[in-house]
Amino acid sequence: MKKILVIDDETSLRETIAEMLKFFGFIVFEAQNGEEGLKKIKEIQPDLIICDIMMPILDGYEFMEAHMKTEFSDIPVLLLSAKSEKKDKEKGLNLGARDYIGKPFEFSELKKIVNSYLE
Repeated sequence: MKKILVIDDETSLRETIAEMLKFFGFIVFEAQNGEEGLKKIKEIQPDLIICDIMMPILDGYEFMEAHMKTEFSDIPVLLLSAKSEKKDKEKGLNLGARDYIGKPFEFSELKKIVNSYLE
């Protein structure tokens, strides 16, 4: 089974995404900020990372900068954010994210995007 790491400081959203992904058969791990996410990547070596942008301690952009310098930089990252301006999306993609998903989103859309990176 494929492993997914969900990084988001918003507990209810993180848990909802995790439950949905578990329902679809994925093994899901959670982290509440980018710093915790970087530690969990080393422990679990997920197949995919879903990461929020606006978080305390280490935000999504800072997470991407750090993640891309690690030995695990080949693990694809999907950024989630309510920041929907073109410049925000471009910044995330330029830092190495594979996709940028705006909040709010449909779970069917998220599932489709996740599947496209894990097939």
